[in-house]
Amino acid sequence: MKKLISLILALMLLGSCALAERTLTVQGVGTVKVDANLVGISLGVREMATDVRTAQTTVNEKLDKVIEALNGMGDVVETISTNSIGIYPNYSYEDSGIEAVSSYTAYNNLYVTLKDADAAGACIDTAFAAGANSLDYVDFSTVGSEEASDKALALAVESARHKAEVLAAAAGVQLGGVIEIRDGVDNGFDSNAAYARTEETADGDTTVMASQQTVSASVTVTFALTNE
Repeated sequence: MKKLISLILALMLLGSCALAERTLTVQGVGTVKVDANLVGISLGVREMATDVRTAQTTVNEKLDKVIEALNGMGDVVETISTNSIGIYPNYSYEDSGIEAVSSYTAYNNLYVTLKDADAAGACIDTAFAAGANSLDYVDFSTVGSEEASDKALALAVESARHKAEVLAAAAGVQLGGVIEIRDGVDNGFDSNAAYARTEETADGDTTVMASQQTVSASVTVTFALTNE
């Protein structure tokens, strides 16, 4: 009886191993390029003065004019918010080597989002004409691209099937149906450039070249294998 039970268990184990060997698991990746449709600009005012109050007051006065000018651009400006603000002392060394405060620098940077990426250059020019004197960066993003995400997922599944077909053919077996599909964790957006590049044209206008966004998705697919 013990031998019979051992034989049954061995056959069950071999059957399980055979079943496990009759599957193939592969990963697929899909990417789609989409145009950016939202732009964010970090710009502001930075001033230095021998006393802190003068530096702060000058920044505040200029920034009010910058905000007024940006609001005057109409619906193209979606939001205006404070990005960073601060005041810090500047030091110099006297002949004796003693460190002393020589002046103060005050700054106030805004983060401006635009509904139209093509308006980035005009926004920068408007802000600087009104008194802005610092530009930290310009970045782009894409919103409302569910269609692109769906297409990236579909391409990822196609990629996985292609890999599985190549592997199955090389192994001399037939690819069966899909047993399981798992969505990857890298489904999202990634810009081809961390920040946009700004250029001054011949007539002094700022040209901003928007970067495309890469929508990526990955899947893990398990296929059945047959000898037929």
